[in-house]
Amino acid sequence: MELNGRVALVTGGGSGMGRGTARRLVAEGMQVCVVDINGDAAKEVADEIGALAFTADVSESAQIDAAFAACIAEFGGVDLAYLNAGIGVFSDFGEFPDEEYVRIRGVNQDHVVYGSRAMVRAVRARTDGRTGAAIVATSSIAGIDPSPPSPLYTVTKFAVVGLMRALGPLLARDGITTHAICPSVTDTALLQNTRPLMEKLGITLVTPEQIADAVVGAATADPELTGSCWVVHPWGVDHHEFTTVPGPHNAINVVP
Repeated sequence: MELNGRVALVTGGGSGMGRGTARRLVAEGMQVCVVDINGDAAKEVADEIGALAFTADVSESAQIDAAFAACIAEFGGVDLAYLNAGIGVFSDFGEFPDEEYVRIRGVNQDHVVYGSRAMVRAVRARTDGRTGAAIVATSSIAGIDPSPPSPLYTVTKFAVVGLMRALGPLLARDGITTHAICPSVTDTALLQNTRPLMEKLGITLVTPEQIADAVVGAATADPELTGSCWVVHPWGVDHHEFTTVPGPHNAINVVP
């Protein structure tokens, strides 16, 4: 999909990877809606790049739908949904409270489900004749290689990978491609107080700008690559290949 002249909605756009990608998408010629639970942060980024700001708790489906509606009202549609908002938890697995699991699932997993649904509805409601659209969701390297220190984070990020892989062939008929971005350890606020540990381990951090490169690459990739995972390392981006498990179940995994 050609990005110039199109419209993007970015969740978690007030900081980190979302902010870096919103800047890049504007540079690519897109009109952008910056969505964040921190309204001041969303407005700051939007004012900087000439975008629309919208405040939303993305774990709530009604607020996701409202963000899409505002973007469509302002710009006439949405061509790229970058579903990026995310949080992390590192509680003892035997002690975490229910509400902590509900919260991380809501932000990391449910928001991608709701955002993808809103994007499908937006594309199907088009009346202007334009074609092509993309859903790009931030998963994590922990969505491919489990992270034992944070199993709750791992389960939500595996879910994002699974959803993007399943939606790829399903949404091809709508002209929508789907991709998961799986960053290695990235320099964002999610690291909190673990930066000294990263330095001690000699881990080079991925930058938000490198994530933006991956998002642009995924959104403009050949439609045949829909359902792909893009692993972002400090040295570059790898298109991750999954193996297919042979068996009779494959007979029902065909989109009619």
